[in-house]
Amino acid sequence: MDTELDDPSDTRRRRGAGPLAWLLALGLLALVLAGGWWWWSQQPQAVDTGPDLSPEALDARLLQTEQAAAALRRNQQTIEQRLGDTQGRTGLLREEVLGLGQRAAILEDNLREVRSQAAEGTQALRLDEVELLLGLAQARLVVAGDTDGAIRSLVLAQQALAAMTDPQFISLRQTLAQEIAALRALPADPRDEAAGELDALEATLPRLASRAPGAPPSVDAGDSRWQRILDALVQVRPSSRDDLISPADRATGEATLALELALARTALERRDETAFRASLARVDQWLQRLYADDATLRDRRERLRALGERPLSPTLPEAGAALQQLRDLRRGRDATP
Repeated sequence: MDTELDDPSDTRRRRGAGPLAWLLALGLLALVLAGGWWWWSQQPQAVDTGPDLSPEALDARLLQTEQAAAALRRNQQTIEQRLGDTQGRTGLLREEVLGLGQRAAILEDNLREVRSQAAEGTQALRLDEVELLLGLAQARLVVAGDTDGAIRSLVLAQQALAAMTDPQFISLRQTLAQEIAALRALPADPRDEAAGELDALEATLPRLASRAPGAPPSVDAGDSRWQRILDALVQVRPSSRDDLISPADRATGEATLALELALARTALERRDETAFRASLARVDQWLQRLYADDATLRDRRERLRALGERPLSPTLPEAGAALQQLRDLRRGRDATP
């Protein structure tokens, strides 16, 4: 059995290190205590002294207290004065605000009244416009028989009346719509048909056979071949003082025929039946003097005769009901207080 023995040199080293460590620790503790004492000696030491109760100190403190109380009283007076001024100003502001509120209420009333007057003025202006258009439509029907112009005027009046939503105008709008429907249901204007007949006559004039000397004879559908050859060799025509033999007379006659057609158109525009029929009669006379008697001329003369028997004014329905209703409505509104 082996036994390990300690080294004598190691044992000596451990015994010599213990006292040295204790010496170092005591040195450090001494340094710390010396530093603490030095720091504490450098600090100022408070001297606990009691209050100064000498008469001079008490008088000085009393004087300071009285001055502070006086300053507080002055501050209080200043604050009270400012508070009073503020209350006075607040009262004035309150009165001004109340005055502004009253003025605002008055302005609102005035604006409401102005708005009401403006609405009434706009309504009155629209009623004047509608009445003017209805009167114009009636004048076109009665004076000129112009159904198209009357319908346009009534439609404009209907559009102007559509912006007025007052229930009292419902009946007026219904009457106006009935008048427009009645006018649109009318047949064609006789004046337009008469103007078409005059246009057809003027278009036919260049195709009519002339009665001037040397003009080719007219050819009827029933003439035989030998009759046409004989007519080419021998011309037979009636002779009278109304014959237009010279070219100058014939040119004058054609110009007169054109003038009579223009007069017929003028009378047609004015719906003057008497002047129109007189112009048609003169046109028929000039047709007989200027053109040879054939089937085409006879057809044109027959159509002119039938045209002279037609009325120039259409059969108009009862008009003016809407205008009369509007006038009655406006009189009732004006009579209402």
